[in-house]
Amino acid sequence: TSARGQENVTSSDLIIPRLEIVQSLSPCRKKTDPAYIEGAEEGLLYNNVTRELYGAAAMLVPVFYKKEWLVWKDRLKGGGFRGAFGSELEAKHHINTLDNPEDYFAQDTANHFCLLVKADGSAEDIVVSMSKSKLKTSRKWNSLVRLAGGDSFSRVYKLIGVEQTNANNDTFYGFDVVNAGFPTEAVYNRAEELYNAVSEGRATAQ
Repeated sequence: TSARGQENVTSSDLIIPRLEIVQSLSPCRKKTDPAYIEGAEEGLLYNNVTRELYGAAAMLVPVFYKKEWLVWKDRLKGGGFRGAFGSELEAKHHINTLDNPEDYFAQDTANHFCLLVKADGSAEDIVVSMSKSKLKTSRKWNSLVRLAGGDSFSRVYKLIGVEQTNANNDTFYGFDVVNAGFPTEAVYNRAEELYNAVSEGRATAQ
């Protein structure tokens, strides 16, 4: 297909969306919120940039893993992502440079850079960020990848939204992950391109 006009756009000019999960209080469920997504129900997975809903599960090829400290603005103060840092110290230093630093917080986060494979075989770049209770699933995923051996992008995994309960008996949705086979050659090759872009710092997450 033609892509004229995009000749000078490189990976360094692009951001990779995040795969997120709809919670009961997610802005994407409120019709009066600018972030509203029609049809968004608890437990469904969606793209935080295109706002596309993927359903209760998605097929992912893991490409690159990176542990970072992410800076977020308190949702009640407007919310939003404000940068990723290699350590808690760097993240807190950045927060202190912002106006009203008390409105921000840093979160220890496991980032899984992936390709999301759709039913028609096409694939798109996505990042799955896991923090707090989701870190258990991140560790499980890393263990599955290591047990499989070879390049991390030589396997496909199914990421599933699952209902969970915390110590206060509140319910929320987290992730589970299971093996789901092998990628096509085309998807593997694209995953290798994404691996090079992320590992060389030419692509980052939104």
